[in-house]
Amino acid sequence: MNIKTIDTCTLGDIITIWNEGFSNYFVPVYNDQNTFIKRLANEDLDVASSFIVEEDGVLQGIFLNGFRENDGEVVAWNGGTAVHPNARRKGGGQLLLEKSIEEYKARNVKRASLEAIKENTGAILLYEKLGYKIKDELIIFKGSVKKKGTLNVEFTHPERLSQLTIYNKDVPWQCHVKSNLTAQAAVFYNQFNDPIGYVLYQQSDGETKQTRFIQIELLDMVSQDEFCVMVTTITQGGNFTTVNTPLSSRAAQYFINLNIDEMIRQVWMEKEI
Repeated sequence: MNIKTIDTCTLGDIITIWNEGFSNYFVPVYNDQNTFIKRLANEDLDVASSFIVEEDGVLQGIFLNGFRENDGEVVAWNGGTAVHPNARRKGGGQLLLEKSIEEYKARNVKRASLEAIKENTGAILLYEKLGYKIKDELIIFKGSVKKKGTLNVEFTHPERLSQLTIYNKDVPWQCHVKSNLTAQAAVFYNQFNDPIGYVLYQQSDGETKQTRFIQIELLDMVSQDEFCVMVTTITQGGNFTTVNTPLSSRAAQYFINLNIDEMIRQVWMEKEI
């Protein structure tokens, strides 16, 4: 098997192996060319540091890598790994991962992260074999909350969230502000005008708004009822989904208490380089 960077391949070949690799995955991950190109840009995925594995000239798998600087540290993440169903359990996935770890070291990456569907035990075992450790579980919730009440709220630009004393920078890469430049943000305050929580979200237009919560951060002092008010302030009682809400977060615990449907659960893994 041979490893090469994806910038040596045609876009058509890249899209084909991506979609074929995910063709019988746990959840649909199909990308057309426009969607794939937007992902590369929005998520800082580096084509010169992302890899293809091939055998006898046939593409077998793909491994996307993203990089950002966070407080002076270079961090990396797996933006997606797909191996063709006919090429699985033949070592291609491990070669891609090993090559990526070499790239992290060359680029002085301090921490690398990835996510894997919890049921994908084979992939999780491979990641653990190469030094990744489970940091948390990530849940995609779907449902609605109806709660009357008000909280002091300020709608603001997402970039301003990092200025808050309660800002949490340690979130999955899909939830970074830089990955969601078209998102909206709201900050909630107590009666003393101290921030007690914030949300980063996207919302569709139209009469029936569909809300996608990217980050929901709140202090321990926020009650479940107040949390519901935060949610309904954004959704107005409409439906929502969440993006990789950490199980350890207070938001996840409140959603579980409220019996909000859990759609997907992943493990969030990290490796010190």
